Order: sequence, then C-alpha cells, then structure tokens
Amino acid sequence: MDCNRNFDSFPDTSLVLLSFLKQKGCQNSQLQRELDYLDEKLTLPTNHNYIESDEELQADGHSFSVSYRELLHEFQNQVQPQLPVNAEEAQAAREMAAELIRIADLLEQRVLSQAADSLSKKLCRSQELFWGGHLSDGVQALLRQVAGAKEFKKELVEMAFTFVLMKTVCEHVPQFFFGLYGTVVQYFLPHRSHS
Repeated sequence: MDCNRNFDSFPDTSLVLLSFLKQKGCQNSQLQRELDYLDEKLTLPTNHNYIESDEELQADGHSFSVSYRELLHEFQNQVQPQLPVNAEEAQAAREMAAELIRIADLLEQRVLSQAADSLSKKLCRSQELFWGGHLSDGVQALLRQVAGAKEFKKELVEMAFTFVLMKTVCEHVPQFFFGLYGTVVQYFLPHRSHS
C-alpha cells in the first residue's frame, strides 16, 4: 500500500491506531489489558446487525435484541471509533499501520523516551481537555529532530510520531490510554487541518 498516495482517502484513524498498537505490541501488562479491552469492543463482528439473546423474551413476547452500535454507544462517545466496514478496510488499516511503524522506527529511542517523559509530566499536571495541545507540541518537537522522515508525506510522519509517542507514554502510565486514544482520534479527524 502506498500510504503517501492513499492518506487522504483513508479517514478511519481509530482503526489505524488500533492496528498500529496491536502490531507494535505492549511491554506493560496493564496497557496490554486496556488494548485487549478496546480491541474487543471495537472489533465485534459487523456482518450481523443485531445480537439476539437466547430465550430472553421481552414483556411483549419478542426476543431482546440490540444493535452493536447501540451496545457500544457509550464507549464510542468516549473515543469516537468507527468499526471496520469490511475485511478490505481492515486490511488497509493493517497495511497503513505497518507503514506508520516503519516511519516511527526512524525515531531514536533516547529522543522518544525524552519526549514521552516530558509529555507524561504535562498530562499529569493538566486536564484532559488540554491533552491535544500537549500532544501536538510533543509531536512537533519530534518532527524537528528527525531528518530522515522528509521522504514521507508530512501527515504520515505526524501520524506515526503521534501514535508512537502515545504508545510510549501509555507504556509508562497505562491509565492515560483511553483518554489519549480519544485525544489522538480527535486530533486526526478529517475536518482538522494539518499544518
């Protein structure tokens, strides 16, 4: 997949981020549990529109059923994910995540650790409302430090560095996972302009 060419036609940041985190793996067991929980909630089968429970009847005699989207409504409001529409979209997300990992690997571990430590401290001292600004500042600082990333489209490098910075912070402070996941997804919404 040529991610440089296809970036604009692939808006599902939530799916790409989830795939990125799964492919990158977690060293922290608490973060892995959080990721597994998110994965379970976001990758429910989408080829069926309803869940029907066995033998559970409503007062009107009909079986209880609820759509997957209704089931995940509260959770989706938290991180605003989009469930994969089909296997092709899921495969495209995996391919894009692999490319983003390749870009993220351009970062020296020392530079990434320093950026993650700095961001963690800022997040601890601020309300979640301000996390997007802190995350953006950290990513912009990383972009200035990595010369080898110039061969890639700026938006892809920004996404790769954002994802890996988020992951690194969450390895140290797993309780930031859901808040940062939502912040990252919001940060890359299609209506946001990239500078």
